Formats: sequence, C-alpha cells, structure tokens
Amino acid sequence: MDEKKYRVLVVDDETDLCDILKFNLEAEGYHVTTANSAEEALEKNVARYDLLLLDVMMGGMDGFTLARMLKKRAETSRIPIIFLT
Repeated sequence: MDEKKYRVLVVDDETDLCDILKFNLEAEGYHVTTANSAEEALEKNVARYDLLLLDVMMGGMDGFTLARMLKKRAETSRIPIIFLT
C-alpha cells in the first residue's frame, strides 16, 4: 500500500533555515518546497500543499499577513499553518 507523501511549503527569508528544515522533513518522508519570501510563496500553487511553515518576521510581507491572505482564499483556507519564530 502506498502512503501519501505529504507536501510542505517552508517560507522563511533565512536560506540556511529553509535548507535545514527541508533536509530534516525530507528525511522523515515529506515532499518539501521552500520560498525565501511571502511574495515568492504566493507565486507557487499554494493550494497543493498539506502544511505551511511560515516565518513570522520576514523582509517585505510578514508571515501573519501571508496567513491572513491565504485563509481568505477558499482554495487555501483549509491548509494548516505553523508559525516559525
């Protein structure tokens, strides 16, 4: 039986942190994509992810603003969000 490989989007302006999270989550079997800003994340098809890890403080748009935008959209409102600080 094939298990679903959950998709995680990590959004953080610190590239090193994105790389560490990606490495560790992929080691646990998740499919991970990273974005180095909220604006970059919005260029992706966010609706296809099962979980979002958002940095609270980023240059430009912050994680709270991104989360509010995504929760207002029907196609992304159901996606759980974990904030990174």
